[in-house]
Amino acid sequence: MLKTLILVAALLYVPPVSADPIIGPVSRIRDGDTFLIGNQPIRLCGIDAPEKRQPGGDAATAYLRQLTKGKSLRCIPVTEGTVCDGRSRRTNYDRIVAQCFIQGRDLAMMLVRARHACDWPKFSGGHYRIVGGCSK
Repeated sequence: MLKTLILVAALLYVPPVSADPIIGPVSRIRDGDTFLIGNQPIRLCGIDAPEKRQPGGDAATAYLRQLTKGKSLRCIPVTEGTVCDGRSRRTNYDRIVAQCFIQGRDLAMMLVRARHACDWPKFSGGHYRIVGGCSK
């Protein structure tokens, strides 16, 4: 009986499968660190950009729009091999938290280098820390 239960459990076990990256053009920008690909909201991991209504928010939003316009993004959800793995949850409110790339370049790093976002070491482990840059 025990052998049968073990065999059944082994046959029913499905190992976790890595989620596929989310790939596509940005369909809408919410603010400087949140956007949609199709209907899926994405929150960039490891950085913080001002909200639209905060000082610098409109500029951060406009810069993100400029960077992503007409380009396809490749977003890797947290827990699937990002700089935020082990520090950030996979979701935040209705958004997938992810590290995103445009033609192999890290989108969050581009925002930080342009001074439209700050490194958030609690979640990035300092990955986006730059000399003379801001940090939360």
